[in-house]
Amino acid sequence: MIVKIGVKTLNNQLVAYHELKPGENEAETFAKLNAEAHEKGARVSDPTMIIYYDPKDKQGCRRDVLVPIDKDVPGLKTKKLPELRAGFIVYSGANHPFEYYYEELQKHLQQRGLKPATHHFCHMEAVYQPDTFGLSDGSFIDEDAQEVWTTEILIPIEG
Repeated sequence: MIVKIGVKTLNNQLVAYHELKPGENEAETFAKLNAEAHEKGARVSDPTMIIYYDPKDKQGCRRDVLVPIDKDVPGLKTKKLPELRAGFIVYSGANHPFEYYYEELQKHLQQRGLKPATHHFCHMEAVYQPDTFGLSDGSFIDEDAQEVWTTEILIPIEG
């Protein structure tokens, strides 16, 4: 279900990051990055993010996983995300595949005469943890209640 769609300005944000190698597991890398940030004294906040520097379906797509942190700490790879304007769509649940929401965002931008910017990154996905979990017996992750997870897709735009 689409929760919100529009355009917004992203502010500079400090993040810890890891450049993924081809085939490297995103979820496992997020867990390691979160643990490393906590271990080194940084406080991590929502959302976890993946920046795609190339189209997602491109062979060898370059991507980074990122987690917002409260301060720069020695020994942790960090960077500030640049301030930029982006089209965004926020959705929850698993009613449609990712591609559906990406297409809806592209339509929204085209209808408003907005064009993707190519000098930052291709797109970003941000995942927000649910406020409550609906775990079934024996589950360690919220796999049975996908409707409580919220995902945001962002595409940088010109102007």
